[in-house]
Amino acid sequence: MADNEQFENPEDFELTHHVVPGEPGRDHIEEMAETFIIEFKRMRWSDEAILAMFRNPFNAGPYYVFKERGETFVMDLLSRCVKSKD
Repeated sequence: MADNEQFENPEDFELTHHVVPGEPGRDHIEEMAETFIIEFKRMRWSDEAILAMFRNPFNAGPYYVFKERGETFVMDLLSRCVKSKD
Protein backbone atom coordinates (compact mmCIF):
# COMPACT_ATOMS: atom_id res chain seq x y z
CA MET A 1 0.00 0.00 0.00
CA ALA A 2 1.34 3.43 -0.95
CA ASP A 3 2.13 5.99 1.68
CA ASN A 4 -0.26 8.93 1.23
CA GLU A 5 2.40 11.36 2.39
CA GLN A 6 4.23 10.98 -0.93
CA PHE A 7 1.32 12.43 -2.88
CA GLU A 8 0.71 16.13 -3.28
CA ASN A 9 -2.04 17.77 -1.30
CA PRO A 10 -5.29 17.85 -3.35
CA GLU A 11 -5.85 21.42 -2.17
CA ASP A 12 -2.82 22.42 -4.26
CA PHE A 13 -4.95 21.78 -7.34
CA GLU A 14 -7.83 24.05 -6.42
CA LEU A 15 -9.28 25.90 -9.42
CA THR A 16 -8.71 29.63 -9.45
CA HIS A 17 -9.46 32.44 -11.84
CA HIS A 18 -7.93 35.78 -12.64
CA VAL A 19 -9.64 38.86 -13.98
CA VAL A 20 -7.77 40.45 -16.86
CA PRO A 21 -8.62 44.11 -17.36
CA GLY A 22 -10.09 44.86 -20.76
CA GLU A 23 -9.52 47.68 -23.16
CA PRO A 24 -11.49 50.84 -22.53
CA GLY A 25 -14.47 51.32 -24.83
CA ARG A 26 -15.00 47.63 -25.64
CA ASP A 27 -17.81 45.47 -24.32
CA HIS A 28 -15.82 42.38 -23.44
CA ILE A 29 -18.76 40.64 -21.82
CA GLU A 30 -20.74 40.82 -25.06
CA GLU A 31 -17.74 39.67 -27.09
CA MET A 32 -17.22 36.73 -24.75
CA ALA A 33 -20.90 35.77 -24.90
CA GLU A 34 -20.93 36.00 -28.69
CA THR A 35 -17.88 33.74 -28.86
CA PHE A 36 -19.59 31.11 -26.70
CA ILE A 37 -22.72 31.24 -28.83
CA ILE A 38 -20.88 30.98 -32.14
CA GLU A 39 -18.74 28.10 -30.89
CA PHE A 40 -21.69 26.05 -29.69
CA LYS A 41 -23.78 26.82 -32.77
CA ARG A 42 -20.89 25.40 -34.83
CA MET A 43 -21.23 22.22 -32.78
CA ARG A 44 -24.91 22.19 -33.79
CA TRP A 45 -26.29 22.91 -30.32
CA SER A 46 -29.89 24.09 -30.25
CA ASP A 47 -30.75 27.57 -29.03
CA GLU A 48 -32.40 26.02 -25.97
CA ALA A 49 -29.26 24.02 -25.11
CA ILE A 50 -27.07 27.12 -25.44
CA LEU A 51 -29.40 29.14 -23.22
CA ALA A 52 -29.37 26.31 -20.66
CA MET A 53 -25.56 26.43 -20.69
CA PHE A 54 -25.66 30.15 -19.83
CA ARG A 55 -28.09 29.45 -16.97
CA ASN A 56 -25.92 26.71 -15.43
CA PRO A 57 -23.54 27.92 -12.67
CA PHE A 58 -21.18 25.02 -13.49
CA ASN A 59 -20.25 26.84 -16.74
CA ALA A 60 -18.33 29.75 -15.21
CA GLY A 61 -17.85 31.92 -18.31
CA PRO A 62 -21.34 31.72 -19.77
CA TYR A 63 -22.90 31.94 -16.30
CA TYR A 64 -20.92 35.10 -15.58
CA VAL A 65 -22.49 36.69 -18.67
CA PHE A 66 -25.91 35.47 -17.54
CA LYS A 67 -25.47 36.96 -14.04
CA GLU A 68 -24.08 40.28 -15.28
CA ARG A 69 -26.47 40.92 -18.17
CA GLY A 70 -29.49 38.66 -17.64
CA GLU A 71 -31.46 36.21 -19.71
CA THR A 72 -32.95 38.81 -22.06
CA PHE A 73 -29.45 39.94 -23.07
CA VAL A 74 -28.39 36.36 -23.78
CA MET A 75 -31.55 35.63 -25.79
CA ASP A 76 -31.16 38.82 -27.83
CA LEU A 77 -27.52 38.08 -28.54
CA LEU A 78 -28.39 34.49 -29.45
CA SER A 79 -30.93 35.66 -32.01
CA ARG A 80 -28.50 38.23 -33.45
CA CYS A 81 -25.65 35.69 -33.73
CA VAL A 82 -27.89 33.14 -35.40
CA LYS A 83 -29.08 35.66 -37.98
CA SER A 84 -25.66 37.10 -38.72
CA LYS A 85 -23.64 33.84 -38.69
CA ASP A 86 -25.93 31.48 -40.65
